[in-house]
Amino acid sequence: MKNLYTFALLTIFVLSSCDNPSEENSSPEKVSIAAPEINKVVLYEIHVRNFTPEGTFQAIIPQLDKLKELGVTTLWLMPIHPVGVENRKGTFGSPYAVKDFYDVNPEFGTKADFKSLVNACHEKGLYVLIDFVANHTAWDNKWITEHPEWYTKNEAGEIIPPVADWSDVADLNYDQAAVPTEMAKVMAYWVKEFDIDGYRCDVAYMVPNDFWKSSIANIRKIKPIMMLAEAAGTEFHEIGFDFTYGWEVYHHMKKLFAGEPTTGLADLATAETAKVPTGNKILRFVTNHDETSWDEVPVNLFNTREGSLSAFVASTFMPCIPLLYNGQEVGHPEKMNLFEKSMIDWNANAFMRDAYKQILDIRSQETAVLGDEITYFETGSPDIIAYQRGSGEAAIFVVVNVRKNLVNFDLPETMQGKSMVNLMTGKAMSLQQNLNILGYSYYILKAAQLS
Repeated sequence: MKNLYTFALLTIFVLSSCDNPSEENSSPEKVSIAAPEINKVVLYEIHVRNFTPEGTFQAIIPQLDKLKELGVTTLWLMPIHPVGVENRKGTFGSPYAVKDFYDVNPEFGTKADFKSLVNACHEKGLYVLIDFVANHTAWDNKWITEHPEWYTKNEAGEIIPPVADWSDVADLNYDQAAVPTEMAKVMAYWVKEFDIDGYRCDVAYMVPNDFWKSSIANIRKIKPIMMLAEAAGTEFHEIGFDFTYGWEVYHHMKKLFAGEPTTGLADLATAETAKVPTGNKILRFVTNHDETSWDEVPVNLFNTREGSLSAFVASTFMPCIPLLYNGQEVGHPEKMNLFEKSMIDWNANAFMRDAYKQILDIRSQETAVLGDEITYFETGSPDIIAYQRGSGEAAIFVVVNVRKNLVNFDLPETMQGKSMVNLMTGKAMSLQQNLNILGYSYYILKAAQLS
């Protein structure tokens, strides 16, 4: 376990030392964009190699309009850096085995190409986060030979991986003062030189909190940024992160669609959300690059394509920012191995893409969803998730059936006898005491407004 340390000296470097000799002077000038609104973020994760047949930065640009139309506000690009060859896993290696933190993977394009992508996003009002791998490097990163003292070693003096199974990466030692200083320079470099809008920080819980607190504060002197920690817990928000992972609800949601009763979801979700201070958010998802590398894809994990949409609705309308992983919106049917290339059929399951767009449109238009107020309902059914977002005329009601069969259940008193509008169809519904809901289906309802 790495020890925490005083990080006061770190602040001397950031704003004065971001240049790197490998920068391309021909890169285009940056395009300005307004500071992000945290509560309106819809995050879309891109594995650059897999997102297009070309697997390049330039090939992403023509797809930006489709992403914005889908309801996405922010792109998260998995590591854009050169991938190590030594001890590589699979055909292409893990993008999290970084060979050079100051360069881009030549298979993806050049630095000028990357800057063009960032500018194209900003022109369309989209934000860009990139993955920051602060905990480890590839074995053929030049630091291994130039600064072996920067790495964690065993009793025999040999550099070791952070986890035995992570044999393709070498663990950085933050007890060495030069390590946090250099890694903070890396963070400042991509913000200052390429105008990115923040970072998703890989295994943030394995890096000392003092480093995050100081480096995030210094980067925010350059521009407003968004920070997503691959971690959970109040402490990560206290040191500067805007978003943390909602693993507990994700894992519980899998159990619900596998047959467990829904009765425990409310307490678990409430406790998880309580860890997040007002103004910050949990990241909710039904898949991401980690989950679909080892776990099933949503259309299998939640039993059907319709089930995957229902799971997305159930989690996305909770207080959170939602995540989509490339291919999710067209029901990609196979796991995406992190170390290989997976081709996505973007013409598949058009109805799913349309449904995701509708869901995200509703989420962006209804103010009740953007706050933190939520009331979970007891329905008397172990098969139904039901909750209310907001209050009064703006309230939204979400009902999800996690089973394959039709379910009849008792409506909460606050919904009984009301005229509602199904926001997915635009049709009115007159609610009584009970409601029938088809298998793996959902309602997103709002009280009908009298003319």
